[in-house]
Amino acid sequence: MSLKNISLLATLSFLLVSCNGASDKQIEAWVEKNPDKIITALTNYQRAQQEANQPKAEDVKANADGLFGNAGSPKVGNGSIKIAYFFDFNCGHCARQSETIKAVLEKNKNVEVVYKNLPVLGPSSELAARGAMAAHLQNKFKEFYEETYKTREKNPESLKAIAKKVGLDVSKWEKDLNGEVVSAEISHVRDLASKMKIGGTPFLAIAPDKVFPGRVDQLMEIVSSL
Repeated sequence: MSLKNISLLATLSFLLVSCNGASDKQIEAWVEKNPDKIITALTNYQRAQQEANQPKAEDVKANADGLFGNAGSPKVGNGSIKIAYFFDFNCGHCARQSETIKAVLEKNKNVEVVYKNLPVLGPSSELAARGAMAAHLQNKFKEFYEETYKTREKNPESLKAIAKKVGLDVSKWEKDLNGEVVSAEISHVRDLASKMKIGGTPFLAIAPDKVFPGRVDQLMEIVSSL
């Protein structure tokens, strides 16, 4: 048991019996005789804490403009089913999720995906995120996004090679990497993730009120049911 849980257990035990003015020995005896009650209370507390720190349907509604309406976020598709997709270029599950989303977009023309690049896996994640956003400023996000997932190492040289491959103005792209527009989008996604209590990637929110932490392999079926 962790120190945090031991501390919580002691506090819980105290609260359960202290109101009766029990002595330390009485408290100790009560705990020894009622371990199941302590464990149940501890489990319920931990479950409540976890649920409180998970994204909820009401969070999607409260942050709908930021999720689906922000003008700076790249979008693919133009349908009435709106999906906000939080991802990291270094996330293996995101790579799989990317393929699922691509298949959904190809099959269902009533879907719009808003890409929220949330770089949580180190400096190379942020570098890739900035590269993709700088490509977006030249209307080449989709091309850059797909090529970046084919590239194992995300570094200045490999990303510059992608910029050349997809036909970007490389000088402009390099200038935009750390520019105000790209930085504003990165900050927007981080702030939005914090408000939504998003702890990692991938994460999908579907308007008006659906949340999917983790990879969603059955996305095609979910979209078809809407």
